[in-house]
Amino acid sequence: MEHIPKPLFRRLLLTFLAGGGCFLIGFIFFLQEGDMPFFTLSILLFLFSCGKGILLFLQVEKKAYTVLEGICTDVRMNLLGSTQYICLSDAEGNEHCLVIGKDHKIRIGLSYRFYFRDSDGISPGRNPLLKKALLTDNLLGVEGTAAGPSALDEDQKTA
Repeated sequence: MEHIPKPLFRRLLLTFLAGGGCFLIGFIFFLQEGDMPFFTLSILLFLFSCGKGILLFLQVEKKAYTVLEGICTDVRMNLLGSTQYICLSDAEGNEHCLVIGKDHKIRIGLSYRFYFRDSDGISPGRNPLLKKALLTDNLLGVEGTAAGPSALDEDQKTA
C-alpha cells in the first residue's frame, strides 16, 4: 500500500473510530440498562460508519481524488454561515475560489493543499458557481505545505 496523505488518513481513522465508539457506548448501555432499541441504533451507526470508511478507503486506494495546491491570496468570512471564501493561486497562475468551513484556519500568503473527492457524472462546464459548489461538497481534507512550521502545526490541529 502506498502512502496515504495525512488529511485523508485522519479522516479515514476518525470515521472508523466514530463508528466503533457508537457501538461501544451502545453495548455498554445495553449491558447496564437492557435497552435494545438504543443498541440497535448504535449497531446501525457502526455499520454505516464502517461502510463509509470502506468507501473512503477504496477511493483513497484508487487515488480517486483531486489535489489542488496553491498559495492563499484572499480569505473572506461569511458572516451568516459557517463558511469562508478562499482564493488560491496555483503554480500556473490560475485563480481558484473555494468555499470551505470556518473550522479550517487558512491564512493569506501561506501554501495549502486541498483534497477533493472526484465528482463523477457532473460536469460544471463554464459555470463557476456550480464548480464552486462541487468543490465545497467534496472537500476531504486540507494541509499546509512548505510554509513556516507554526502555520503547519496550526493547520494540522484544526484540519
